[in-house]
Amino acid sequence: MKKWFLALTLLMILILVGACKQESPSFFLLSPGDTETSVRGTIYLKTELDGAEVTWASSESSVISVTGAVSRPEVDQEAVTVKLTATHQEKTYEFTFVVLPKTGDPILDHYPGLNDSNHIIEEIDYTRLIELLESKEEALIYLGFDSCPWCKEYLPIFHRMAKNLGFEKIYAYDFRSIRTLVNNNSALNPEFQAVVDLIGTSWITTRNATNPELPWLFAPTFIGLAGGEVKGLFTGAYGSHVARENYLTADQLEGLRTIFSQMFQEIRSTDPNCEC
Repeated sequence: MKKWFLALTLLMILILVGACKQESPSFFLLSPGDTETSVRGTIYLKTELDGAEVTWASSESSVISVTGAVSRPEVDQEAVTVKLTATHQEKTYEFTFVVLPKTGDPILDHYPGLNDSNHIIEEIDYTRLIELLESKEEALIYLGFDSCPWCKEYLPIFHRMAKNLGFEKIYAYDFRSIRTLVNNNSALNPEFQAVVDLIGTSWITTRNATNPELPWLFAPTFIGLAGGEVKGLFTGAYGSHVARENYLTADQLEGLRTIFSQMFQEIRSTDPNCEC
C-alpha cells in the first residue's frame, strides 16, 4: 500500500513539474535565432496572458528593459547575465538570459538571425537606392529597419535563399526617415513618393492606414530588379503572421519561400546565361 502511495505521489509531482515547464515559455518570444543563453535581439514579453496582466522586473534594466528591449555589451566587453521576473495572477516566474556582446558588424548586430559573418547585405543611402531603382539592373533590395520584428524574421530567410542561389549582393536601406505623410496626411513625403513612382503603382497594392488613397510600402519590403524592370515585390507581413507573438508556421514559411523563389526565378530568367 505504501509503495502505491509513494508511486502516486511521485507521479503527481512529475505532472505538476511538467505543467510548470510547459507554462513558462508562453510568457515571452525570443528574436529568431536566439536562445536563452544566447540573446542578441529583442525579447517580446507578454503583458497579458489568459486575460490577466503580466508585469515584469529586470535585474539589469540597462541591458534588458522591462519592455524586452535589449542593449548588448560592446565588442570588447563580456556577456551579461540578466534575470527577468514575471508576475502573473499573484505568482512569480524567473527567467535567466545571457546577453552576448556586439559583433562589430552593424548588419549582424541589427539582424542577429542571419548567423552569417560572410553575409551579402550592403547598407546603402537614399541616393544609391534611387540609382538602383532608376537603372533597374539586376539587384535585390531590402527596405526595412531593425526594430521591425517581421524584418528580423524575414530578412534572414530572404538572405539565405538568395545567397544559396548565387546572388552576390542584397542592398539594404532603412526607409523610416522618408516613409512619412506630409501636407496634413494628404500626400507622401516627396522622397518616398519618388521611390513609389520608380517601383510603379501597379506593383503596390497596399495602402496607407491613415489615408487609404495613398499607396504604401510596409516593412519589410523586398524588391527584385532585372532587365530594366521590377521583377518582384513583397511588402509587409505574410498573411496573418504577428511576429511579436509567434514565429512563422511551417505553412507560412513555405508560402513566403515560394514568393521569394518566384522573385528570384523572374530575375534570373532575364539573364541569357542563366541555366534556370
